[in-house]
Amino acid sequence: MQPFTDQRLLLDEVKNHAEFRVKLTRLKLTSDLAILDNSVLDVVKGWFGLAREHDRELAGMDAGNAPRAVYSRSYYAAYNASKAVRYISQGFVSLKGDDHRKVSELPDSFPDVDAWARDLQAMYAHRLRADYDNWTGTSNEHTMTPEDCAALAHQFVGICEKYLNDEYGVTV
Repeated sequence: MQPFTDQRLLLDEVKNHAEFRVKLTRLKLTSDLAILDNSVLDVVKGWFGLAREHDRELAGMDAGNAPRAVYSRSYYAAYNASKAVRYISQGFVSLKGDDHRKVSELPDSFPDVDAWARDLQAMYAHRLRADYDNWTGTSNEHTMTPEDCAALAHQFVGICEKYLNDEYGVTV
């Protein structure tokens, strides 16, 4: 079965795919579950593809020449991988700016969840400084180098890929 073709409409109308799935089952509309499941996977793969795209861009960047860009792409690689994991595990994610505050809200079954929650919050803070601060002291406020941030993002994307496969049987 083909997934729903308008992913944004699906996200807007369904809100929480896990709750929607329960409603379809309760109403005995199970013939539509395969379409819903394929559509959810399509959304997860889309966000994970974006995470990979950011991760690939990082590989070609020179942190010495573009540290702000490295911090930003590192965070967005991790953020989109987190979004894929959170969407499949929680049933929903926000499509607004408030979702960045939830980047670290990974499922309890995620490997080293507490350490990753801390690291993702640190990456978010680095991204904010890199994208918005123009103060002379900003670079002194970083607790991670751009190279460390990029390596952390790459590692996180890999762990998310394995988690999605092991926990949900999803190949991204």
